[in-house]
Amino acid sequence: MNNTDITLFRQIGTISRKASTEMNRLATNYQLDNNLFLYLIRITENEGISQSALVKLMNIDKTTLSRAIKKLEKDKYIIKKPNPDNKKFNQLFVTEKTKNLYTKLSKLEQQYAYQALSNLTLSEKKTLDSLLTKINISI
Repeated sequence: MNNTDITLFRQIGTISRKASTEMNRLATNYQLDNNLFLYLIRITENEGISQSALVKLMNIDKTTLSRAIKKLEKDKYIIKKPNPDNKKFNQLFVTEKTKNLYTKLSKLEQQYAYQALSNLTLSEKKTLDSLLTKINISI
């Protein structure tokens, strides 16, 4: 490993923290802090998803997700229903409250991504996607 590797790795981390911090700040307007907006977006886009599938999709630990799911359920953003094929597993569904909020949250995410990537050409975006996918697979 050389200094370039460390610099690149640190830049990726910095970008991730900046994006997370800013999106959490924007989502607090909807009383959704601590990345709760991310979970709502993913559940809305994958209605009926199981908690274990959501863990894999978002690459987070089970305990973190479990706490978030409890809070979202308590605040009436989601509903857990038993899987009809296997009663041991719950599926996650959003409420009307979340359906109404999804458009706003999704728009915030889109605007932030657009702003963050606006200095890149389409070709650069494709290259970046390819490179980040390669890194993501290797870790």
